Amino acid sequence: MRIGIHQHVFTKKLSADNLDLLNVLRDYGFDSMDINVRALDLPTAKLIRTRAQELGLRLMGGGSLPVDKELLSSEQEKRREAIDYMKELVRRVAELGSTFYGGIIYAPFSKRTGKAPTQEEFERSAEGLREVARYAQGFGINMGLEPANRYETYMINTIGDGLRLADSIGEKNVGILFDTFHCSIEEKSMYGALTAAGSRLYHVHVSANDRGIPGTGQIRWDEVFQGIKDTGFDGTIAIEGFVDASADVAAGACIWRKFASSPEEMATQGYAFIRSMLEKYGIPRDEGLKAGVTERRGR
Repeated sequence: MRIGIHQHVFTKKLSADNLDLLNVLRDYGFDSMDINVRALDLPTAKLIRTRAQELGLRLMGGGSLPVDKELLSSEQEKRREAIDYMKELVRRVAELGSTFYGGIIYAPFSKRTGKAPTQEEFERSAEGLREVARYAQGFGINMGLEPANRYETYMINTIGDGLRLADSIGEKNVGILFDTFHCSIEEKSMYGALTAAGSRLYHVHVSANDRGIPGTGQIRWDEVFQGIKDTGFDGTIAIEGFVDASADVAAGACIWRKFASSPEEMATQGYAFIRSMLEKYGIPRDEGLKAGVTERRGR
């Protein structure tokens, strides 16, 4: 198991000017970093990849659909724009040397209709993602559908919803990105949700129920780590908390107050908590690329 952290804890955008952040994270003990590929160009991706390889730090790609990329639209041209946009994000993930791309990729982030999704919308999402998934296979990239809370999407709210969409897509490289914050709102049981995902669990995000430091708040963390152990998951558990409103998704995620005194507090306390829970449940660690372990592939 690897311990990771999302760039949003520290910065909206990675560039040549703040690339030393990767060194800082490795010094803290992190094995992996989630990268927002929406805010990334190909030359910068190459710089990040080179530095990460030097440090033995794995990279994971993320990038939810912006509100103007209308994958669910009844208009074919708008759906094509969203599909092509995601293919470009997959190219950026490949340039990072990553084997994972995930997030709220099945519908525009933070866009709601005030109604439940229609069957037509579900089918449009599956059709578009099927094309993107096949494209991603050419780069050896897995895709993670991230079920999100009802205030950020009306499409996929539970792990069951995500599995149903993955089944409809029907591609072996499509699985689930589990997020403790979202699931604390929508699931009856963290353990039940994790074990339902089973071998299709590809990535895990952790934060408190208020998106603060993992280990704080009301989440039943013993259920989470017992569930992770019982699925046999051996990928990355990444901190995706928010310190304040500086993240580029802050408006859509309704972030307007501080959840930690500093990024350093979020990172160091979160890391210590995850490590302690891995030890408590006897889940073995490896340490990024230096361990020579490949990412879990689609089954």
